[in-house]
Amino acid sequence: ECPFISFDQLLDRLEFLITDVVDRITTGPFKEMFYEMNPGFVAPKKPFRRMRYVEAIQWLNDHGVLKKDDDGNEVGPFEFGDDIPEAPERLMTDTINEPIMLCEFPAEIKSFYMPRCSHDNRVTESVDVLMPGVGEIVGGSMRIWDLQELMAGYKREEIDPSPYYWFTDQRKYGSYPHGGYGLGVERFLAWLLNLDHVRETCLFPRHYGRPCQP
Repeated sequence: ECPFISFDQLLDRLEFLITDVVDRITTGPFKEMFYEMNPGFVAPKKPFRRMRYVEAIQWLNDHGVLKKDDDGNEVGPFEFGDDIPEAPERLMTDTINEPIMLCEFPAEIKSFYMPRCSHDNRVTESVDVLMPGVGEIVGGSMRIWDLQELMAGYKREEIDPSPYYWFTDQRKYGSYPHGGYGLGVERFLAWLLNLDHVRETCLFPRHYGRPCQP
């Protein structure tokens, strides 16, 4: 969580986090080991491409990528409000072949605590950082800090606010603009090392159907 920042500053912080880690790895004492594991690695350059959700929907439709139903049947073009599945999102990211900060998702497909954008009340101050080869490695957003807006979010998502009294009290007794994010460490490592699957970066990967035995 990052206090006293704006949405643009949150995006800048994510960009800095990723490029700083890459710089430390590629210039540090273990750089030879790193390039032995991924000799073709090219460090991303700032600024990252910042793409709004509506632009991603337009990209998918312009490139003939259709949404599918639960059975995998193509049912038509993407529309505003659709949650973009991983496969078309990965296709877009791999085709563009550069880091993408996908921003401003519709409120209906995001969490209740994400504030709406002042320039478009339909969308939120939210972001997913997408990398070629692995897709999303970071998800983040600004957090609602206005009490009435938070209560409206509970109501919209039909959430009983009583278990979240401590969260509500923070807004009731004083808050400030803040945002936060979650970094998928295994996905980040998979991107850095050009690995095929996150299970190769996880100490104890899940294998469905196989009992966990010594």
